[in-house]
Amino acid sequence: MSHPLVGRSLGERRDGYIKVTLANLEQLSTVNPVLRECFAAAVRVRLNTLVAGRTGAGKTTLLRAFASVIEPDERIVTIEDTYELALDADKTLHPDVVPLQSREANVEGEGAIDMSMLFRSGLRMSPDRVIVGEVRGHEVIPMLNAMSQGNDGSLGTIHASSSAGVFRKLALYAAQSPKRLDPATTNLLVAESVHLVVHLGLTDTGRRVVTSVREVVDADGLSVASNEVFRPDRDGRAVPAAPPSTGLLSTLAGAGFDPRLGVDGLTGGG
Repeated sequence: MSHPLVGRSLGERRDGYIKVTLANLEQLSTVNPVLRECFAAAVRVRLNTLVAGRTGAGKTTLLRAFASVIEPDERIVTIEDTYELALDADKTLHPDVVPLQSREANVEGEGAIDMSMLFRSGLRMSPDRVIVGEVRGHEVIPMLNAMSQGNDGSLGTIHASSSAGVFRKLALYAAQSPKRLDPATTNLLVAESVHLVVHLGLTDTGRRVVTSVREVVDADGLSVASNEVFRPDRDGRAVPAAPPSTGLLSTLAGAGFDPRLGVDGLTGGG
């Protein structure tokens, strides 16, 4: 009688830590020219942005591309469960990066450092930007608080199946946190903190593409009011949807975004 082999297995996720820009992602068709210019302006004007998608959709890669727009004189604090962003590897592009990584408890149950603790430590380091590798739990509250209290230009990723699903996931994490925020309070905090939500997906051929972009407008009780500026077409690629608010368009224009491109591309004109 044969018996199954019982042993240990180790899974390792490897990232190339390559330098990637929005122009590189345009060449790969992950973003189109309008999105490239829109995202670059959003980073320059310090819009707080969450990048969403499933595992393997390219969230970390897009986050690195966003970070490539950040000026070299800015201090960046990265907060991660697993070291993946590696922005400190490029001392020319990012000479002032403080990478922080959470740590599990030792065998005695001591020494654990969770993401919430890292936020408190990171904000004491006078960062110009805070970048979160992935929001996975109750660190969502200190992250949103940091975004709403002056750390504009912060970036992060979150696992969600759609851009609209990001708001449900944030509310779920906040409800499970020690503070147990109710949905209405969480939505108010999200509306005060997050400016843009970008969703990534995979085409039928397996290509990574941006599928949706939402502008956060306000909170309305049990929901976050948002404006889907880009929505997925039949192939899953982002195409112009609802016109952006005048405020968003003028803000992006102030950071170098061509308003004519905004009218023709973002609003779906000719």
